[in-house]
Amino acid sequence: MTQPLREELGEVVKSPKDSRNFRAIRLQNGLSVLCVQIPNSKKASAALAVRAGHFNDPLETQGLAHFLEHMLFLGNSQYPDPNEFPEFLSAYGGQQNAWTGSEFCNFFFDCQTRALSRALDYFSAMFTAPLFDEALIRKERQSIESEFRLKEKDELRRLYQVHKSTCNPEHPFSKFSVGNLDTLVENNSQTLQEQLREFFETYFNADNMRLTIVGAQSVDDLAQLAEQHFAKLPSGKANNPQQLEALPLYLPTQMGVYIQVKPVNPARRLIITLPLPGIDDDYNNKTTSFIAHILGYEGPYSLYAALRAQGWVNSLSAGGGMSGSGYKDFNINIQLTEDGVNNAFQVAQTVFNYIRKIKNEGLETWRYEEKRLTSELSFHFQESPPAGELAPQLSVNAHHYPIHDVVYGDYRMDGLSIQRAKSTLDLMAPERARITLIHCDVDTDRQTELYHTPYSIRALSADELAILKAARLPIDIRLPAQNPYITDHMEPYPLERKANEPNAVINKNGITIWHFQDPDFRVPKGHIYLNLESPTVNQSATHFAVARLWSELLIDSLNEALYDAEVAGLHFNIYPTQSGMTIHTMGLSAGQLPLLKQLMKQAWKIKFQRNRFTAVAQQLQQNWQSAHKNQPLNRLFAELNLTLQPRLFALHDMAEGLGDLNYKAFSQMSSELFKSMTVSALIHGDWRAKTALELHQLISESAEGRLTAQPPQLSPTRLGQGEVRKQTVAQTTDDNATLVYFQGDNDSPEQQITWMLAQQLLNAGLFDELRTQRQLGYVVGSQYFPVRRLPGFMVFIQSPTHEPDQLHQQILSVLAEKVAQLDDLLTLQRWKHAKHTLAEQLTVNDRSLRTRSQRFWGAIQMGETHFERNHEMNQALEQLQLSDWLNEIRRLIIEQPRQIVLLSCQQ
Repeated sequence: MTQPLREELGEVVKSPKDSRNFRAIRLQNGLSVLCVQIPNSKKASAALAVRAGHFNDPLETQGLAHFLEHMLFLGNSQYPDPNEFPEFLSAYGGQQNAWTGSEFCNFFFDCQTRALSRALDYFSAMFTAPLFDEALIRKERQSIESEFRLKEKDELRRLYQVHKSTCNPEHPFSKFSVGNLDTLVENNSQTLQEQLREFFETYFNADNMRLTIVGAQSVDDLAQLAEQHFAKLPSGKANNPQQLEALPLYLPTQMGVYIQVKPVNPARRLIITLPLPGIDDDYNNKTTSFIAHILGYEGPYSLYAALRAQGWVNSLSAGGGMSGSGYKDFNINIQLTEDGVNNAFQVAQTVFNYIRKIKNEGLETWRYEEKRLTSELSFHFQESPPAGELAPQLSVNAHHYPIHDVVYGDYRMDGLSIQRAKSTLDLMAPERARITLIHCDVDTDRQTELYHTPYSIRALSADELAILKAARLPIDIRLPAQNPYITDHMEPYPLERKANEPNAVINKNGITIWHFQDPDFRVPKGHIYLNLESPTVNQSATHFAVARLWSELLIDSLNEALYDAEVAGLHFNIYPTQSGMTIHTMGLSAGQLPLLKQLMKQAWKIKFQRNRFTAVAQQLQQNWQSAHKNQPLNRLFAELNLTLQPRLFALHDMAEGLGDLNYKAFSQMSSELFKSMTVSALIHGDWRAKTALELHQLISESAEGRLTAQPPQLSPTRLGQGEVRKQTVAQTTDDNATLVYFQGDNDSPEQQITWMLAQQLLNAGLFDELRTQRQLGYVVGSQYFPVRRLPGFMVFIQSPTHEPDQLHQQILSVLAEKVAQLDDLLTLQRWKHAKHTLAEQLTVNDRSLRTRSQRFWGAIQMGETHFERNHEMNQALEQLQLSDWLNEIRRLIIEQPRQIVLLSCQQ
């Protein structure tokens, strides 16, 4: 009797609203496979998660797992050319990527559904017989070094290294995860190639992997594809995490400590880290999530509200932090004000008092039930991510959860374990805490070997512990009351009529309202976009800075009153744009009009507290002054936007303008922001047309007497034919960056299609030549870059080794070479294929209510209110001939370019 090739692993729990189909199987070689059908999806994806990461690096070759991740993309015995797979994916509208973490690495790709079988053939070959070519090992070591250098000033990496330097040196967390030229070397007995092969053969086996395949095909067809392409993977031994669980992440002397860290950019942060045991066994109860929910609550009389009222904090979050086999860092992350820095121990004392209050009074079943119900609602109405995000997410989940909970596991809350909650809260004590203050003026006496971060660490003194353990709450703090917004209503409003696009139900007296009751996403949810089009908002950099500060303060002032609504699934955002100010509400539809009413009511009459003005203004200035400070390429992107986009302002100009304002001047300017405006709005979800009329009445009453402005004209900067603008942009890091941008002649569908095809057909070759072959930098790429529908295309490099002018010449040289090669390489068959691939991208279905709302709102803001732009582009694509496109691309890129060249320079 022959053994079956597949073993069924059981049903996957899914929401009643979930149209996806799931099948979980195990192949004969031991590989667990999750097959996911998304009906009618034009995109497919696959991901392979391996239980092996930098924890498994040899001590003498740290960064080996990360290096192996890179090398697996660089050829195998079946497909030795490293460019073949990425070029195939690019031709089918897809891409590949991977990441390496502490205990897992994850490889994934996406492409058009029709290409899935061939893509899986390429993908599976990566994990059977990689070449580990010596020449490519030498080149890729340089890429790893460039990646390391790129992040040397990254604040998170620098803080992470302090964490590694102050934990148990015997724990694998202390290892260097990225690797560089100093660590990726031969050891006494093995070459680097031999070490790569040994790591691969030890961990890359079917029993140690989880595969997810997502596509429009039936789950049975996907299972057949898995067997066809992955049955050849060898069986082996699963990596056992239990040996890690017995090893403490921190020694006793590394808890009950005070750590001070000096950042590169101005910062005021307090992180209270509370070491806990691992939480994987508690996923079905989520005890730490429940505790984090109470600690991070931001409603009236909350921990955050009380500390904010003292003028000590700008934000507070709870529950984040590292998690792995046998350990969990429960972090309380606090953004301090300057006064908060001076009272950091009082802030921490308040936190520990509140933790004791939760233990004594907060472990009540109704509190847990509220959290459980909101989690169930999120599960019930979840919006499926795109295939390219779903596959890698589920492949890792399959390592963490039983297969039936691979989707539900993130949401599942079976009940409150009082005993587990109390024992967890007992561990959240000052004598076990790691309290980290991040500020430019702290005292430091040592420096990390990697990333060179100045820091200090010492035991908390007896007096400090006494302060932290003092059983008193100096300010009025209460546990959350019952949430009045939580509902178990799960049905959408009845569908009035079936329509394909929004309709302008109101267009008069300075108000235009578009309404669309969605016939496809039948859930009780929706989005309301409201744009207050005001010329004053964009009058100057100072006015725009005032508008941004006004929006931040409005959100800040409403946070307490509306936090319960946020918890219950009603969300809002307020932000300035090129045309004025946008208010966006989203989530459960039943409460959105009352929410918007409260927002509009507050907007015109609110008077902000002087201390909040000072704290939020300081935070904004600090953010703007440090933005892009150590990221030269991001600075070039920002400069390009400023050059092309109307009514945008440089961050340093906004920071300067804000710095010159006192509270009185701000109050005066903010009161004038909306004296004259027009209003455009979109209401999209399950609402009927009468709700749009109610929205009109609300706007009319709220904005009475202000609806007098004309909508702004927003035209991007246009370059002349053959015009080349060259500009240097100051930066403070050792890395150099260059960006070359090409602009289209006009914003016609024909020009958009021309440049989209250019990106599709040139991208893979440019990346390979500039990064892999010429080793010019780690961050290399090209991108289709439209500005208010005017198409463009850019190529960029950030490099630690080459001067900006050299990078510029290399970009032009490689572009000319690749454009010239199109004549020979671009056959009629490949041309037809490229057009077909782009046509599929233009006709892709909206995957969620949110993405459809974004598409409609974007079209309304661009004035494309016939909502047929993609159809027009598809028609232009059908008519485009190969010879005409080749001639046009040569003209636009080589012969008569409209070009902007941005070069970084030392400040």
